Amino acid sequence: MQDNIIYRLELTDEQYIFLEQVKREYIEKLSKMTLEERLQYFKEHYCLEQNLNIEKEINGTIYKVNAYFNGQADESVLNTIFRLTKKS
Repeated sequence: MQDNIIYRLELTDEQYIFLEQVKREYIEKLSKMTLEERLQYFKEHYCLEQNLNIEKEINGTIYKVNAYFNGQADESVLNTIFRLTKKS
C-alpha cells in the first residue's frame, strides 16, 4: 500500500532563489565526481541504515544491534513514517 500524498510548500521569492542556488551547487558538485566517487558519496551521506548498526557495552556485556532492510518491501521507510504519523 502506498499513499500518493502531495505536499505543497509556499516559498517566498528569496527562499526559492536560495533553494535553486543550493540545487545548482549540488548538481555541480556531483557532476565533477567520477561514478565511483558519487556512489561512495551517496553511500556515506544517504545510506543511513549503516549508522543504525550499533555496539554498546553495558555492565561488562557487549550488545550488538544490527538493522536490516527488506529490498523487496512494498513500502519505503519514508512512506512508513508518513503512514504511521498520519494515523496518530
